[in-house]
Amino acid sequence: MRLFLLKYAKIIKSEGLPAMNRMIIVSVLCGTALFSGCDYFKNKKDSSAKEEPKVQAAKDFSCSAPVNVEQIQNHLKEDYLSQLEQRLRHSGYESDQVLLEKIRKNIKFEINHIATQTEQPEQAKQLDCSSLVVAILPKGLQKRAENAYIEEPCEECDGEDSQAQSSYTLQDSIKGEWGSLKLQDDKISGSDFKYSLERSDNNEISLSVESSSLVGLAAKISELAVNFEAYQKRNKANIEASQQSADEYNKENSAQMALAQKALDIRQKEVDAEQKTAVERLNSTWDRFSPEQKTAQQQDQLDWFEKRDVDCKVISQKRVYDLKDSQIETYQQQYRYWNDAMEKQNQAIQYSQCFVQKTKERTVYLNNVFN
Repeated sequence: MRLFLLKYAKIIKSEGLPAMNRMIIVSVLCGTALFSGCDYFKNKKDSSAKEEPKVQAAKDFSCSAPVNVEQIQNHLKEDYLSQLEQRLRHSGYESDQVLLEKIRKNIKFEINHIATQTEQPEQAKQLDCSSLVVAILPKGLQKRAENAYIEEPCEECDGEDSQAQSSYTLQDSIKGEWGSLKLQDDKISGSDFKYSLERSDNNEISLSVESSSLVGLAAKISELAVNFEAYQKRNKANIEASQQSADEYNKENSAQMALAQKALDIRQKEVDAEQKTAVERLNSTWDRFSPEQKTAQQQDQLDWFEKRDVDCKVISQKRVYDLKDSQIETYQQQYRYWNDAMEKQNQAIQYSQCFVQKTKERTVYLNNVFN
């Protein structure tokens, strides 16, 4: 803890995670000392300076002196307002200004259960003080913040993660991220709060105050509450945009599926005609054989029929996804839009193509035997 024993003290604030400790150093002249402020240190998103805090006076070298307690409570509220302003500025949402003004006016920070930790305080030059701090929120703010937490858009989430996010509540977040703090009945409590008083040889008093994560949580809850309607508006816009995108996709996908089906049907018609012609030529060639030749070739012909059917059934099972680009036929270029029925139709076409090829080969063979 660093103290500046000067006529006027500097107040240093630093924005960051709620659990980060920071000291607010105040040098107080007995009876007439005033606060003066310096630049606030911001997080990486903002490096601008804050205005100086309001001038206040402190008198008593006592942990529980009302003037000191009031001074600390005022500081906590100033710190809260600073953090809230920064949160809202960084959020990018259009906040509810009426509610925001109500919160600013009505939120309170109370210091209670004050205890002087220093032994023989009447002889000490420094008093170590412990207490509890409670943030009292405007009535109904907790419920609104809890609803807003569920509505808060998750820009990084995909569909599945968004559903998981919606089941994670503000109370879950507090338990996981804010330590022992509790939010109940529009009050935030559970934070040990420490500060100290130091008296110099010149009878100057320095009041050093630790930061409180409770202030950060109060700012977060307020941010959620005033952005609730903005979250709902953003979600509605996102849903409408997603629906429009889905409609456009479905329209395009339907058109492509129709094209894929038409390509399959045309190819099916061509292959059916080729198959019919191949069978006719094979039968014509066979009919040219004499009864003796047919008897001699009959078993071989039957074996060939069986082998042709088995081979073509096996070949037709090969999925188009497993083919090389050079092997994919024109009608198969639309395979990404095929459904199960189209997949089966493609298998039938592949079988017929194999059937035609092998039937033509057999016809050539029988012609050679005949000649």
